Parts: sequence; C-alpha cells; structure tokens
Amino acid sequence: MPKRTHSEAAAPPATPATAEPSPKRTKPDTTPVITSTSNTPVPSPQIPSWATFTKWTSSTITKTHPPLPPVLDAALETAALTHSGMRKNLSDPSYERLEWLGDVYLELIASELIAQTFPTLDPGRCSHYREMLVRNSTLGQFSVHYGLDARANFPAEFGLGGRPNGTKVSEKQRAKALGDIFEAYVGAIVRSDPENGMGRAAEWLKALWGPVLERQIREEETGARVKDRDLNPKTQLEQLIGAPGVKIEYRDLPPTGKKDRDTKQELFFVGCFLTGWGETGLQLGYGNALGKKEAGQKAAVKAMENKKLIKKFAEKKKALIAARAAQAEAEKGT
Repeated sequence: MPKRTHSEAAAPPATPATAEPSPKRTKPDTTPVITSTSNTPVPSPQIPSWATFTKWTSSTITKTHPPLPPVLDAALETAALTHSGMRKNLSDPSYERLEWLGDVYLELIASELIAQTFPTLDPGRCSHYREMLVRNSTLGQFSVHYGLDARANFPAEFGLGGRPNGTKVSEKQRAKALGDIFEAYVGAIVRSDPENGMGRAAEWLKALWGPVLERQIREEETGARVKDRDLNPKTQLEQLIGAPGVKIEYRDLPPTGKKDRDTKQELFFVGCFLTGWGETGLQLGYGNALGKKEAGQKAAVKAMENKKLIKKFAEKKKALIAARAAQAEAEKGT
C-alpha cells in the first residue's frame, strides 16, 4: 500500500455532501428607539449612586426656582415639546414616548428623595407625598414657570403659549398637557446624557420640589410627626378606659366629600365607639385622614380630648380594679 503524504493524512475523512440548513428568519425588531441627531441609538441612562439622593433639609429650601437644566441633544429637546399631530413626518419623534419615560424617572427620583427624608413614614403616606410632587397641577406650574408651554409645538386648541383660535380643550386636558410636557422634558434631560442625566435631573428636582413639601420636612425635623406616630392614641385610650367586657370600636363614617388640602384627595372619616360602662355604641369622637388607620388614631385623640367623659369611665375602671383586688385578697384569707 502506498504511503500517504502528510497533507493526505491530515485531511479529514470525506463525508457525504448535505445541504446546509437555512438560517432561521427572525422577525425584525419594530420597537421604536429614541435616537440622537446622528440617528444612532441613545445608550440607556445609568442609574446614579444612591449617594446622589440626599434628604431634604429645611435649611436648604429656597423659594427661588433653580435654573432649567439643558437637554444635550437638540433633536430630543424638539421632540419633548412637539405634539404628535404637529410633526412634519410621521416618522419624526414626538413628546409621547419621552413623557412615558419621564414619568418613570420622576417617580423614581421622588420616591428615593422621600425615602431618604422620611425614613419611618408608612408607604401609604409616602405615596401621598409623592403624589403632591408628580401630579399634573404641580408639574404644569413648573412648565409655565420655565416657559415650556410657550415653546411647545401643540395644536392651537390646547391654548398653550397664548396661541390664536382660543382654547377648545377642557382645563383638565390642558393641565394634563402641561404636566406631560414637563415629564417629556425630564425624559429628554436623562436620555440626552446617559452618564450624568439622571443625577442632574435629581439635583434639579430636589431643589424644585423642596418648597412643595416644606411643611412636612419641618415636621419631620422638629419631631411633630414622630410624636403623633409613636404615642399610638388607640393604645392610650384602651389603657385609660379599656377593661374586660368593655369594647372600643372604630367604624367607618359616611363620606362628606371633604378633601385633603395638600393632595386634594377625598378623606376617610372614622368614628370611635364605646360599648361598656353602662353605654352601648356611644360615639366618643371621630377623625379624618387620607387613610383609615390614621383617621382611627385621630378619632382616639378626639375622644381623649373629652376629658370629663374619659375621666368618668377611667374612674369606673379604677373602681373595678380596686374591687377585684379586694375580692382577691378576701379569697386568699379564706
């Protein structure tokens, strides 16, 4: 048998010829991407270090509005202020997508600032504080202050920037448009500056929002809110007049339509009722708040403010305790 050359020895064994499999076809990605002026995708913004979000202090709150941060991409700035109905081409970006992103950024920044400033605040109240910061009425005022409404390219019926033909949309629709413009501008700030946009937006919004929560921030610093939280009025009332066979209940009362002065949300009303000490379903007090739990605590506070009535039941409790103690002593002697 003739010897094989080196090249022949190294050659792989022949295999039957087969057709190569056709590459799998994938559906094209149709997700819209916000692009820069060079039509290249904008990198996702980086979440800044948590150290970026420092708590509010009353000493740093100022009544003057901080300067408006610039958007570092002209195309994104134009998109943030352009209604979809005012685009030159259907493929041009508009404010809607940036508004959607900006809404998320605003909630993230507001949530972290509130968490830093009010470390023991319950989640429900945190949500109420956040609503004060991100609601349309608040953001719309900021839009007007910075002149975003005058720069916005919206249909005339919105009446933004004193456009002709009057205002045909409702005030609620106009207020939402003003809030949306602000959210879109925040989205443009962050998206145009992937490395520092979120941090710049957070610093600006912290200064802008400070006066909105000034009263709550001062209460946190002075301990006024802590006092209300830690004393637990329901427990205090139970200790004053509670006893075996005595029932203190907290029941929902009919709504009155009264709203919270800060959030403009409807308040819950809760009544405090006593059954015992010769009474059946006696209402001792009532409270109102944005949450039922807090309204119940306020109802207990109101009940304790009726010192004459509470004193009467407290004396009955003392007499009962004394009688039981005397009975126990007598039973020991027998």
